[in-house]
Amino acid sequence: MSHVAAPAPIAESAPSVDRLSSGINLAANVILALCFLFFIADITFVTALPLDLAAWVILIVVTTLTQLRTSRRVRLPSSWFMWARIAFGVVLVLDVFGVLDQVGSNVWGPFPTAAMATGAGLAMFATTQKARSILMATGALGILLVADIVLTAKTAYAFDAAPGIVSIAIAIIPPTLAVAIVQSFRNMVEFQSDLSQAKGTTTGAGASLGLSASEQLVRLDAQAEKLLDDVASGRTPLPLPEEIAEEASAIATQLRMNLVAGKSETWLYHALTESSVLGSISTIDDPDGLAAGLAPDQRDGLLTAIWMFAGDGERVAQSLTVSVRRSSGAAGQNQRLAIILELIGVPKRRIDPAAWQAISRVGRYSDSFQTPTLRIDVDCALDVVADR
Repeated sequence: MSHVAAPAPIAESAPSVDRLSSGINLAANVILALCFLFFIADITFVTALPLDLAAWVILIVVTTLTQLRTSRRVRLPSSWFMWARIAFGVVLVLDVFGVLDQVGSNVWGPFPTAAMATGAGLAMFATTQKARSILMATGALGILLVADIVLTAKTAYAFDAAPGIVSIAIAIIPPTLAVAIVQSFRNMVEFQSDLSQAKGTTTGAGASLGLSASEQLVRLDAQAEKLLDDVASGRTPLPLPEEIAEEASAIATQLRMNLVAGKSETWLYHALTESSVLGSISTIDDPDGLAAGLAPDQRDGLLTAIWMFAGDGERVAQSLTVSVRRSSGAAGQNQRLAIILELIGVPKRRIDPAAWQAISRVGRYSDSFQTPTLRIDVDCALDVVADR
């Protein structure tokens, strides 16, 4: 089925890292308050109250400093995460010995509540530390809590074990979720950043050198200029020595190759192949450089659609092929292009409706899906062919 053009989607504002940190800190504070209420409820069953109180004081101090550091209100050493983990270990030891031999003495506890709350403390580091470090610390915390509750519980009844299971979940779920959220956020930011960089190609020349080729051209130009300056100043005699002549020939060859490539590699080629997200899966089949003839709005629509079809920041297509050919019915000034997108590993139900709005800005399109390939055929009209 063919579709007609629709209005372009409205871009959403980028999320804030500071807001993400604030949200995680707020959730951690709620968990800390909940665990503290459990501690107050169990206080009459605690045999070594000074140890438990010391554990809570250390925990509150560390989490408060961590949040102040996150909000940039205080400056702490770069090794703060290491010191925080040591402090959390001390909290765990003090809290466990504070309720030793009393765990499970009744269905409500007492349980090592400060140790449970250290999971929330670890979650606060999710935006500043590597996920692996936090998950390893979380795993160690979970293992120690399981060992403490299993070895010191008074009964083995499933009903009595339920609060212990909940306490372990309270300890390990918050940092695990925080790491997952931050990782998803980073994937999304990388995806959007790469897309923004790629969109910069839609307003430039239809065919030109890419970023890497441009940097290489600058280096070659500098080498050629130095060689010519040496000859002009007499530092390099004429005729050129064999070694310098070979160097000059290599520079000239590379310059010609870059200039030829600049005439055949279009904006679409550079936008996809130089992308850190889609570069490894993309194949561009446009031998005549016809994509250079697309108008800026058509380029933007095509590039936006390709990115929305191929990935969402979390998952990326297994393969992406873009073919551009002159339409068989094209003639005169009203030239038409046939653009074919083939994507493997993209379920059609997962595609954002805005992707179809974006592709409609390029031209009339039709789509078909035959597992595992999604194919989109676009009939694109060109009124003016851009210089390539």
